[in-house]
Amino acid sequence: MNLNNIIERVSKYDNNLAKEISRYLNTRKYGLVYEESKPEFVRLPNKKVVTGDLVNILTPRGNADNKAKDKKDKNEKDDAKKYTRNWRVISIDKDNSKATLISLEKDQTSATANYDDLVAIARFDQPIYTGLTEVDRIEKGGDKPFDIVINGENFHALETLMYAYLGKIDCIYIDPPYNSGAKDWKYNNDYVEKDDAYRHSKWLTFMEDRLKLAKKLLNPKDSVLIVTIDEKEYNRLGLLLEQEFPNARIQMVSTVINPSGVSRGNEFYRTDEYIYFVKIGDSTPVPLHLSNDWVTAKTTGKDKLRWRPIRRQGSHDNRTDAYKEFYPIYLSKNGKAFAGTGAYLKPNENLKDAKVPSNVIPIWPLKPNGDEGCWQISRETFAALHEKGYTKISYSKKWGYTLKYLAQGEQKKVESGQFPVVGRNLNGDGSIITEDTQSDAPFIPGTQWRIPSHSAREFGSSMLNKIFPDKRFSFPKSLYAVKDTLKFFIANKPDAIVLDFFAGSGTTAHAVDLLNLEDGGKRQCISVTNNEVSAAESDQLTKEGLRPGDPQWEHLGIAHHVTWPRIKYSILGTDVSGNALKGTYDVQTDVKTRFASELLNAKTKKPIKRALYVNQKVSLDTELADKKLKDGFKENAIFFDLNYLEPSAIKANLAFDKIAPLLWMKAGSQGRIIQYKSSYDITDEYAILFNYKYIGEFTRQLKHHPEVKTVFIITDVNSRYQDLCHEFCDRKVYKLYESYLKSFQIQSLN
Repeated sequence: MNLNNIIERVSKYDNNLAKEISRYLNTRKYGLVYEESKPEFVRLPNKKVVTGDLVNILTPRGNADNKAKDKKDKNEKDDAKKYTRNWRVISIDKDNSKATLISLEKDQTSATANYDDLVAIARFDQPIYTGLTEVDRIEKGGDKPFDIVINGENFHALETLMYAYLGKIDCIYIDPPYNSGAKDWKYNNDYVEKDDAYRHSKWLTFMEDRLKLAKKLLNPKDSVLIVTIDEKEYNRLGLLLEQEFPNARIQMVSTVINPSGVSRGNEFYRTDEYIYFVKIGDSTPVPLHLSNDWVTAKTTGKDKLRWRPIRRQGSHDNRTDAYKEFYPIYLSKNGKAFAGTGAYLKPNENLKDAKVPSNVIPIWPLKPNGDEGCWQISRETFAALHEKGYTKISYSKKWGYTLKYLAQGEQKKVESGQFPVVGRNLNGDGSIITEDTQSDAPFIPGTQWRIPSHSAREFGSSMLNKIFPDKRFSFPKSLYAVKDTLKFFIANKPDAIVLDFFAGSGTTAHAVDLLNLEDGGKRQCISVTNNEVSAAESDQLTKEGLRPGDPQWEHLGIAHHVTWPRIKYSILGTDVSGNALKGTYDVQTDVKTRFASELLNAKTKKPIKRALYVNQKVSLDTELADKKLKDGFKENAIFFDLNYLEPSAIKANLAFDKIAPLLWMKAGSQGRIIQYKSSYDITDEYAILFNYKYIGEFTRQLKHHPEVKTVFIITDVNSRYQDLCHEFCDRKVYKLYESYLKSFQIQSLN
């Protein structure tokens, strides 16, 4: 049981004891134990540095980051330390040329630095203010909600999204850094090297901080967190997920993403990775129409109805385990029809004492060796199932009569129409006869996926290279792997909100748009990624004398150079040069189909009796068979940069436009974004009252717009807010204080 639940139960009887237990537990570490690497910092190259900011000093242009440990001379070491320290700005010259700094370390060393060499940093346990600036948008989707792309540090972006999406996200899909040691991610502004003794602890700290926020965004009633990972951290990730989501149901799938394998030296080739599914509330995968590639066992429930033996087999299958289920089932004299049941034998009665009618064949639940067993169902249940045609008689010379029935899961397949009933066996046992549509029956697959369309090379890299002929991103996920994974949980949610805060190349948004194309849904995808360049690009740009924050550097960042262009041009149906994309979204597989025509033996001229098959190409998703890439998607998308705001800007006429996108998101992410006005504004989706003196005109206008379901009022007077709630009780009304930006202060790590 969860410790928090125990404390809560104890508090009902003795509150003081509950507090003592809580205090004791707070001094102990339970579950996943590791060295937390806190506080966490992140650089903000696009923020203007002001007095009071935390900063790093950038190394001189053309130099890579210096490491004090690599310096032999004491003066060199002291000089190098200033590039690895965190500083606070004490003052800045009037001409913004020099700044005076003090170290955050215990020695509180002071220093001066060129203003242009400073880069602001954010510490995750201190309050900051964020906003969003619209950079670009695509509108092809009519009244659909916009896909959202945010360029920014994902921890702060998640905090920013909290206002609009708290408890509203249906699905989070993330592909976090795998911590390979190959400079694939940064912690506190430095690449985590393979030989870093705290590599795993840093990764766990990094993931834990973000998963805590993700948990708040997920719908507690029905949602899923999906995390992909490889062998380097899957064990630790599993423990971390159990720790952060103690009430969820967690399952892991192994999936082949590279059939040819990746070399691991003298070890086994790596061909697969792992997918964790964290199912919250009522979340569960739904059966889908899947190809035979998904079948991993002979019996899956996909290919045919499964008639189970009525006699219990396995554990608890003796007469003494369930004596009321030791009764005879009568068959007609010809053994083809059911003729009722007899009374069960009491524990002290013998089989030879049973009275059986003379005109029936009694079938008892006897085991092959003659021992007395028991049925799986009672007499009453048997009668009810027989009435529906859910019982059946089988006969073989070896085993004799075997009585079968449809269990609840199979009954649902019949009653839901997956196996339409076309008749009953009226000349025999009365069992139902179902239409031969088994190949189209939906099902839930096993935990081993080997799906050709999930190969990252053929359906990840090749897809991305169509949009970016210059190959801007390495190792993207297969578009179809992500679509299929999401589909198990949002196929029946056409208005689902999907979040990916490790968006990378933008595959998740592309997959959501493809799923909408497939079934006409209006799902929305929110993608968050930073604007880091790759390690190789960083080295090259540094050699060219460039640094983060320079336009040339930022242009090559993943958000601006890959994520947004991929989403934008997949919607437009062109590559980055404006050329129409070639091909379709169709994926085909080989299927063996029985040859229908009669064939003759060439020598004997007699019909060939054995079954013959021919290979045919069949579309995996018939809805996508004719969907051309050049047609793009009927979707809307918008791109934002995450901004860091100064407390001095927290005034209505200076800061509102930075938080305006969050109000737009809260209202449904449709239509235009309301910017600051001196009175009020109304769109087709939401309305904002900026100045209360316009309340009369605002109210009259709003009554002419019944389609507007969300209303914001900016006021410090609670009675005004209550009046508006009363006036529009059929709409959602929210209050923002006049110093409203304080409502968006970020400080979640306490």
